[in-house]
Parts: sequence; structure tokens; C-alpha cells
Amino acid sequence: MSLARTIPTLLLALAGSGLAAQCVSPIATFPYLEDFESSAAWTAGGTSSDWAWGAPAHPLINTAGGGMNSWCVGGLTGAFYNFGQMSWLESPCFDLSGMDHPWVSFQLFWEVERQYDGLGLQVSTDGGLTWTNVGAWGDPVDCLNDNWFNTGNINNLTLASPRHGWSGRVGPTQGACAGGFGSGQWVEAKHCVPAAANAAQVKFRFLFGAGTTCNDYDGIAIDDFLLQEAPSTDADFTFTCNGLTVDFAQQATSCPTGFSWDFGDPGSGAQNTSTQQDPSHTYPGPGTYDVTLTVNGPCSDPGTLTIPVTILEVSATAIDALCNGGTGAATAIATGTPAPVQFDWQPGGFTGDSVGNLAPGTYTVTVSVPDGCPAQAAVTVNDPQPVVLQAMNDTTVCPGNTLDLSASASGGAGGFQYTWTPAGPQLAPAQPGTYTATATDANGCTSAPASVIVALHPEVVPVFTVDVPEGCAEHCVQFSDQTPGAISWDWTLGDGSTSGTNAPQHCYAAGTFDISLTVTDANGCAGTTTEVAFITALPTPVAAFSFTPLVATIADPLFSFQDGSEGATSWNWSFGDPAGSVSQEPSPGFAYGDVGCYPVMLEVANDAGCTDATSTEVCVEGEYALYAPNAFTPDGDGYNDVWVPVSSVVVPKAWELLVFDRWGRIVFTGTRPGEGWDGDSHPVGVYVWKLRVQDGLGTVREHRGHVSLLR
Repeated sequence: MSLARTIPTLLLALAGSGLAAQCVSPIATFPYLEDFESSAAWTAGGTSSDWAWGAPAHPLINTAGGGMNSWCVGGLTGAFYNFGQMSWLESPCFDLSGMDHPWVSFQLFWEVERQYDGLGLQVSTDGGLTWTNVGAWGDPVDCLNDNWFNTGNINNLTLASPRHGWSGRVGPTQGACAGGFGSGQWVEAKHCVPAAANAAQVKFRFLFGAGTTCNDYDGIAIDDFLLQEAPSTDADFTFTCNGLTVDFAQQATSCPTGFSWDFGDPGSGAQNTSTQQDPSHTYPGPGTYDVTLTVNGPCSDPGTLTIPVTILEVSATAIDALCNGGTGAATAIATGTPAPVQFDWQPGGFTGDSVGNLAPGTYTVTVSVPDGCPAQAAVTVNDPQPVVLQAMNDTTVCPGNTLDLSASASGGAGGFQYTWTPAGPQLAPAQPGTYTATATDANGCTSAPASVIVALHPEVVPVFTVDVPEGCAEHCVQFSDQTPGAISWDWTLGDGSTSGTNAPQHCYAAGTFDISLTVTDANGCAGTTTEVAFITALPTPVAAFSFTPLVATIADPLFSFQDGSEGATSWNWSFGDPAGSVSQEPSPGFAYGDVGCYPVMLEVANDAGCTDATSTEVCVEGEYALYAPNAFTPDGDGYNDVWVPVSSVVVPKAWELLVFDRWGRIVFTGTRPGEGWDGDSHPVGVYVWKLRVQDGLGTVREHRGHVSLLR
């Protein structure tokens, strides 16, 4: 522990008497730090002074503020300071010429009776002739002014005016001894000293005043006194942007006490300035604005900083990927500054205003310039839907059919084009195999291939038969289909006739005929078979003849027959007489032996053996005569009871017999030869008759006469 120095009382009295001389060789090197590891040039004085320099060893103040030594009121040991003390500790002289903002700080520990005893700090700018307090009780606290006077009226600090200073102790009030408000530890006290600015003869002194009671406390200790130019208040600020709104945050050093902002936006009127610490301002649009911040410090001159703040706007557009799984591109346009702009695309870390080969997704581009507000825009590179191709189902078709392959695409950009391999989309005719399609959209994006398997049903080959393929016209035949699995039929019979049955019948005139059959099976497959000249209908002769006379008489019963047949090469005549007479001559003659009508038939044949026949009836009459009795006796005796006219026309074409009474009434009508009048219930008398006969030649003969009815 260092020993306290003894200061001559005479020197102390002179220092406090106002008789001090001008400063000689003042200290002019700053910052000035006195750590009191030596007593240096500081001097103590006053009434009942017990200031001591050395290592403190009080009950509470038992260490220095820094290092080993400090200056203490109350000596270095024990817990007592002198009664009625009015003392000081005075610094050497300082030349502060050129120091605009003096500032002091020091370590301080106090443990004295509250309000009655205490310590103050004063400054002199005339070498110690006059003194004023440094600061005042209640000064604002900031980074340069702290732990300053805690008491506004210390009763026994009579050398200070006003009596502001540090007073108090850790313990509570005990009886008449006021307690509380002691420091309890070393604290740093600091304050600006504007009164000493640029003064050439500056001194500082710590004043202590004590009463005559309640002084059994540690006292007060001083250490590490620092005098220097106050740290300058340098304006600085940062800003963040949210669109056109900028949030400013001041970053000034040395605890600024006031702020003045100019946002460089005179068009905003009163909104262009602010005194807030951290204001916000909304700009009318992108551009560069000169923002100025002026800050006031507690000790120093105002600090001013102007920063050009650039507000950017960015717009971005994307080019989608052309095809699913492909890449797109994006372009950003920044407005608001002519300066070079940096672009940062995330994810990916791409730079530049345009980027390509972007996988589908959302990208954020950040544009920035030095001293500017970055701006962001987001774009999405879309991944188009894939081109999905759906082909028709596998199919089985009939041999020879045309097949139109089909496929349908979706997704992509539309406007699809389809490509088929090895052939397609139309197969004419369809061939079995696998056919593969791909689709290409308007962007040239292709689908995965889709395939169709084409198979063929069994070929349908119609088979049919006919019972008699050749015969004489009219030749009638029976067809029969023999095709397995046929369910429908379409016959073309060669003469313009058709049929839809499986076994049609048909009759043919003379000629040769091609037969076609188309059948359809259960699969809907059809096949056609054509048999050429399958049916032959041989020509048939046409039998025809004429004869003269039309009616022969028994007097001349010869008929001459003339053949009128067509295509005949042989003849066979049958004359219908009881003898069965025949002839093979083309045009024979034949005489009948009796009166009567006879069926004459001619059958002819050609070289193919086809035949035809025709017949007619010829009649041989007797010589024409009419026998009509002129009387009859219907008396029932069986003799001459019926009146019957008899004509030589054996088979007349017409016969009409009328009998009239004398009054012209018809009493009998007969319509066939041999039908007579029996005169029943008619009176005896003469009756008139009329007979009309038409023979086989069409000759009509009329006869009239009288007949007497007798009893």
C-alpha cells in the first residue's frame, strides 16, 4: 500500500484563496488520463482537509478504481472523515486551445452522510481565479453524461454554488444521520465541459464539505481522471425498403440528442422532413433521392450525412417451358436508376436481367444498386401438362376391310399432329400387326408412344351347291349354302333376281347364268364367291300348229295339219281318234272316220332333248240338216211325248230354242241340244218355235216353225 502524501497547508490555502498565479507550462497533450498511480501534479487543500493519496483500505472503499492507488477524502483507512471540512483536490493546469468540446470522466466511490456531506466538481478557465460547477444536478443522462450529481442541495458543500454534488451512503438513516443513496461501488461519472472550450488556462477541482456530526463513514475516493475532446457525433443511418416506403434507422455515434431528416423529396411538402429518430417516408415513385440526416450530440457539433437512396422497381416476365419437363426463361426490367443494376435470381443464384434454362418453378429476382433499396419480383415458369396419348383399343377386323386407326391426345399446347408407324391412320386393307402412334403438339412436344394391335378374323369363303345345274328352260333349281358360320346371305342369281335365304329356289329361262353368294358371319365379316356359268337353262322348242279346214264334214273328214313350232327337230302327233293314230311328220294330214270332235296334240323336241307340246280340238260334222216334228202328243203313252228339234251340228257353240203360245208368250226355253218341250199343262193348239244354232265355225243359223200339241 502506498503512503499518503502530506500537502503543505500554506499551499492549499493559496490554491483556494483566489491568489493563484497564471498557469505555467499547462498540459496541452490530449487525451489526458491520470490513473493516480502517482500523485502527479494534483494538489489537495482547504479547511480540515484529510485528502490522502494511496491505496484505499476502508471498510467499504477498499480498492482503487483502477490500479492500486487513488485520492481519498477521509484518509486511506478507517471509517471517519474530518468534521467541519471544506477541502478540495485541484488538477494541474490545461491548455484546451483548439479543444471545442471538452469532456471529462473519472471513477468515483462515495460513502458519506446523505444531503449534509458531499462532493462536487468545478472548472476554472482563468487558472483557478474563478470557479463554476461542471454540470448540474438533474442533467439528462446519455452516453457522455452519466452518474452525475445525485443531490441538488448538499448542506455543507459551501464552496459550490449551487451546492450540487454527490452525497449519500449505503446504509439507511440511523437516528439523526441520514442514510441511503451511497454508490456502494466504483462508478464512472462523466460530463461535457462546454465552459472550458478553447480555454488556455483550465483547472478542475473536486470540492468536499462535511458537518460536525455523522462523519464516521469511509468518505469519498477519486480515480482514473480522463480529459479529452468529446467523441464527435457522426451522423449515420441505414434504411430498409418496402416498395416505395423506406424505413430509416439512425446509426449515429456518441448518443445523439436530436435528429433532423431531409428525405430529398420536396414534392411531398411537409412530409419531406422529420425530427423522429427512426422515421419512414413514402416516395412517389422509383428514382434516386438525396437523404440528409443531421444529428445533435450532447457535447459536440451537429453531424450531417447525405446518402443518395435509390428506390427501384422491377417487373419480371416468364417464358414457360415449351414441353413438360423442359426449361423456360425469365426476364426482369428494373426502373428507377441509370446506375448498373445487379440481378440475383433465386433459387439458382443466376445473374443478369435475362436467364434461361430454368426448370419449372417460382423464381424471385432481386435487383439492387449501391445505396439503394432492393426490389423483388416473382415469376413462375410453368411446366405444361405432358402430351398424353390414348390410342384406340386393340381390335380384330374382317379380312379386306379398311380400318381407320385413331388416337386422342390431351395436355400440351393442343394442335396435335399424329404419326403412325409402320402405316396409318388408314389401313386399306387392314393387315395384322402392331401399329404405334405418337402425338406432337403445337410446340413440337411429343407424347410417349401408344400402340394398337390389329388382328384379322378368319376369312369368310362362301361355298354353295345346286341340285341340277343344267336343264331345259324353264329350268327350276334349288340352291344350298354350305358356308360354316354364315348368319346372312345375299344371292345374285344371274338374271337380275336376288335372294336373302340360305337355300333359295329359282326358275330360269334359257341361258347361262353366273351365280354369286355373299355371306356374313357372326363377326360381321363378309365373303363373296361367284361361280361362272353355274346354271345352264337349255332352249326349249315351242310347239305350235294350225289346221284346215276349221270344221270338216263327214263327207270330207280330212284335216291338213301345218307345223308352226320353233326350234323343233322332231315331231310327235297324236290325233285323238279311237285308234290312237300318231305321226312323226312335221305337217301330216289325217282323215277321221266318224263325226265327232277329237283332241289333237303335237309334242316337239330339239337336239338337247327339250320338249314342248300343244293341243287343240278338231270336229267332224255331218251334212247340215234340221229335223223339227210338226206335232207331238204329250199324253204319257211313251210315244212322241216330247217335242225335240234335231240339228246336224253335233257340238254347237250356241243353242237357243224358244216356244211361243198364240199370244206370244214364251212357254219353253232350251239351251242345249237334245233338250225338248214336254208341253206339260199347256192346252192343245198350235205353237210357234224359234231355234238359233251356232256351229263350231261360228256360223249362226236361225229356224222358225209351228208345232201342234195334240192330246
